[in-house]
Amino acid sequence: MREVVLYGLKEYTEAITSLIEELDLWKEEFDIKLILTEALTNAFKHGNGGDSSKPICLKYIYLDKCLKIQVEDSGQNQDFIEIPDTISEESILEATGRGLFIINSLADKVEFENSTLTIWKKIQND
Repeated sequence: MREVVLYGLKEYTEAITSLIEELDLWKEEFDIKLILTEALTNAFKHGNGGDSSKPICLKYIYLDKCLKIQVEDSGQNQDFIEIPDTISEESILEATGRGLFIINSLADKVEFENSTLTIWKKIQND
C-alpha cells in the first residue's frame, strides 16, 4: 500500500494527480479526483479542525481492478459517522454537507472507523 502524508490542502491536487498517473487510471480521473477532493477536504476541515500542522494520511492500493483508498485524519477518533446514500432537495444546494454523499455515490463501498475513511472503487478496464 502506497502512502502520502499531507499537511493542510496545499499539495492535495498534486497528490491526487500523482495517484492517477502512477496507477494509470485516466479513464476514472473525474471520479477519483472528486472522491479524493471531498475526502481530503473533509479530513482537513472536520477531522483536523483546519489545522495545517496535523497530518492527513492518504493510503492507496490497486489490486484486481479495485482501487482501495484510505484517508486518515488526526481527529478525535469519532466512532460513528453516517455515510448518506440520499440527500434532500433542501440540502442539495447548501455550501456544506454533500461530501460523503458524493463519495458514496461514486464509490462501490465506503466505511468510516477511527478517523479513517476507507473507499473502494471498482475500475472498469476496456
